[in-house]
Amino acid sequence: MARRTPKYVEIAQDLQAQIDGGHLAPGDRLPTEKELAKRWEVSENTIKAAVNELRKRGRVETVPQKGSFVTEPDRPFVITLNYTDLGDENAPGPGFGGGEGKAFLAEAERQLHEARFSKLDVGVEDAGELQMKALRIPRAPADGSPPQVVRRSQQRFVDGKPNSLQHSYFSLDLAFQAKDLLNSRDIAEGSVAYLQRCGHEQVGYEDEFDARPPREEERKFFGHSKNSLAVIEHIRTAFDQNGEPFRLTVTVYRPGTNKIRFIAGEVPDEVWDRSS
Repeated sequence: MARRTPKYVEIAQDLQAQIDGGHLAPGDRLPTEKELAKRWEVSENTIKAAVNELRKRGRVETVPQKGSFVTEPDRPFVITLNYTDLGDENAPGPGFGGGEGKAFLAEAERQLHEARFSKLDVGVEDAGELQMKALRIPRAPADGSPPQVVRRSQQRFVDGKPNSLQHSYFSLDLAFQAKDLLNSRDIAEGSVAYLQRCGHEQVGYEDEFDARPPREEERKFFGHSKNSLAVIEHIRTAFDQNGEPFRLTVTVYRPGTNKIRFIAGEVPDEVWDRSS
């Protein structure tokens, strides 16, 4: 039997729909908690939880003694998956597409956003089904121990707010060749350029997408409840010049503040310049 949506989430979704539809405009005050409680026939504590959910999403702000007001919507951050034309000689090309590393920072700057990363979290961990399948890692070595991968993770922020979580995975065999993957510091030239120097030139990639409920780590980072909007998961498997998968990147985007686009063929320059 499907779990029923909690009442406070249902109320928050209704209020958000009114905001998205323009019935409640930026600067408008929400009805009082007492008025909303009467309208929905619930307790004021349930209304407090619903309004708090909207605050977590950045849709309202509460001013003591005055009430809760609809905020100006965040300007969306646009991620271009296949190519980022930044108008300079060092612009990331197709191999850097998808909001990875320097492309993420450069595209944020182009759109007049401010982007930053957290300190890298690097670790060696057991490979899951996704990592084994994408990187073609045998299920179990002869001694029966689980295969392991190197994970490089970062939290990413746009305009001071949590934007996305990015995890890149590499086989241990590759990490032994490209030892900087094991260091918990940024690779100055970027992992794609570094791995090319190590004999693995990125010539193509496969992208997959999923929309799913946030996991605990993601929920805490984005500041959402367990019943909040689905996150967008972007899974990219990169292939080298020999047709071998050598990097798996999983990026989880905060819902409501990111737009993802793909541009194919010849298009007018204004399409590249468009940031929303």
